[in-house]
Amino acid sequence: MKETGSQASARRHERLFLLCAAAAAVVCILLAAALAPPRLTPKAASETPMVQLIRVDLNTADLETLCVLPNVGEKRAQALLEYRDTHGPFRHVADAAEVPGLSESIVASWDGLAYVS
Repeated sequence: MKETGSQASARRHERLFLLCAAAAAVVCILLAAALAPPRLTPKAASETPMVQLIRVDLNTADLETLCVLPNVGEKRAQALLEYRDTHGPFRHVADAAEVPGLSESIVASWDGLAYVS
């Protein structure tokens, strides 16, 4: 059996459609691979403790947020809030060492975790 002109044209259109669909799929896969965020290896994930992913602004943080800082529980967080209310906003993170119950070594342990706005 011989194909008619319309059947041959339909086959060409079908092949062209399949070729375009395959090309689009390849482009999508390449874009997904190129734009995907890098995977963290278990070693890289464990190198950054979760607490270091959080930064705390000493001038705007509430009690719960201040408790995220190392060596800060509710009492020290409350002392920070009361000091801030009494003396105004902190100008430097190091100023927090003036808060009763905090020391320079405690404040130094916040390096990279706390900041002032």
